[in-house]
Amino acid sequence: MNNFLAIDQGTTSTRAILFDKSLNVVNSFSEKLATSFPNSGWVEQEPLKILQSVKNTINKTASIDIVGIGITNQRETVVIWDRSTGLPIYNAIIWQDRRTAVRCAELKKMGYEKFIKEKTGLLLDPYFSATKICWILDNIPKARADAENGKLAFGTIDSFLLWHLTNGRVHATDATNASRTMLYNIFEGKWDSELLKLFNIPQSILPMVKDSSSDFSETSITGTNVPIRALIGDQQAAAIGLGCFKTGMIKATFGTGCFALLNTGFIPKKSLSNLITTIAYQFEGKASYALEGSIFNVGTIIDWLKNNMNFINDYNELEGLINNSNKPNEVIFIPAFTGLGAPYWDSQCRGAIFGLERSTTINDIAKAALQSITFQARDLFSAMCSDYLDQKLEILKVDGGVCRNNWLMQNLSNQIGIKVERPLNIEASAVGVAFLTGLSLGYFSDLTDLEKILQKDMVFNPVSNRFAIDTDYANWEKAVKKLLS
Repeated sequence: MNNFLAIDQGTTSTRAILFDKSLNVVNSFSEKLATSFPNSGWVEQEPLKILQSVKNTINKTASIDIVGIGITNQRETVVIWDRSTGLPIYNAIIWQDRRTAVRCAELKKMGYEKFIKEKTGLLLDPYFSATKICWILDNIPKARADAENGKLAFGTIDSFLLWHLTNGRVHATDATNASRTMLYNIFEGKWDSELLKLFNIPQSILPMVKDSSSDFSETSITGTNVPIRALIGDQQAAAIGLGCFKTGMIKATFGTGCFALLNTGFIPKKSLSNLITTIAYQFEGKASYALEGSIFNVGTIIDWLKNNMNFINDYNELEGLINNSNKPNEVIFIPAFTGLGAPYWDSQCRGAIFGLERSTTINDIAKAALQSITFQARDLFSAMCSDYLDQKLEILKVDGGVCRNNWLMQNLSNQIGIKVERPLNIEASAVGVAFLTGLSLGYFSDLTDLEKILQKDMVFNPVSNRFAIDTDYANWEKAVKKLLS
């Protein structure tokens, strides 16, 4: 049987999932990753441990029947390594990292945000890669000189993995990952010389940019030579894995954070609501675009309840805890652990809880914490609706580990006022990159083949009486306004 191996390298874990040609799961294995927080707002991982986790999961999953490998990855995360040794010169600076917030604020004050957005579709925020690259080059001894002398290579995680899986033969990325760096002109499809000059980054460290489904050479890690045929950012892979390849389709992934993508087709939409314009995927040199909004903290909220506050011992206990909350929805939890994402984009604000009383219980706080996810999603969805007036959005497709919570998905549907559809296989990023691998190898003819394969799990419908729903959301808006004032 011909199988596709999907490598899903995420923030909290690495997963290898083996799919057959009908995209049924044959085998899978995951390995958790450690994250360090050396200073306030700093978030790092060890690149070599990420690489080893990929090798481990491949070894636990691989078979002789693999015909192709695809890689999907955490996106804006930055790695810089020595070309001669392949060794990183510093830890991977994770997309959540906020250490360059002051630098971004300086550039905004100098009037560069509009300039950057007109080229990249992105907001000037430490979330994206450019200022992270600068930080490494400016703070690691000899880094800048070595970069200018062609001794160093930069990449997002996909590029770093590809380099090592091909024994240093290939330094490449795809258009979706390039579009997250704040250095790539998404309208012209190239690294932008003016942006490189602004950030003082030598072009020699940058990877070649290719289609999302393409020939990225081959690897012998499985014991035989296997082609690598897809690279794509995890959120874009999820959009494909959920079947959102038609204009007007929208998805939201609920994992460590929440990332919503609205497919706008071959025409890039410029947001007036603090969303970003990004590349959804690229085939045969032609990019398809999306509007995207990000919520920084989703799964991290649940981790905080479990690991920091000891409210629960197991994630499955959450629904019971929430159902035992007897208090009306008066407690408002704003989970700005690392700032607020779209549509606020405030990297400096921090979390808060409003409405605490003597009678407040852990049940009430847990309920408010989960409700905060739905309120943030409504903020995001409202912004998307205001930017995309081409047609009414009727269904939201969801994936990610957090979407397993039925209470959360029902309340999400209530808040945004449309159907929420959950697939049978919630590992949509892996499904998406596996499909692209098969597409590149000729096992599928076009994107519509995926429609015949995907299966639904549950559909959540919004309640008709919106008074209580809208009242809760109004309280959220008031609390956020207080926090940001």
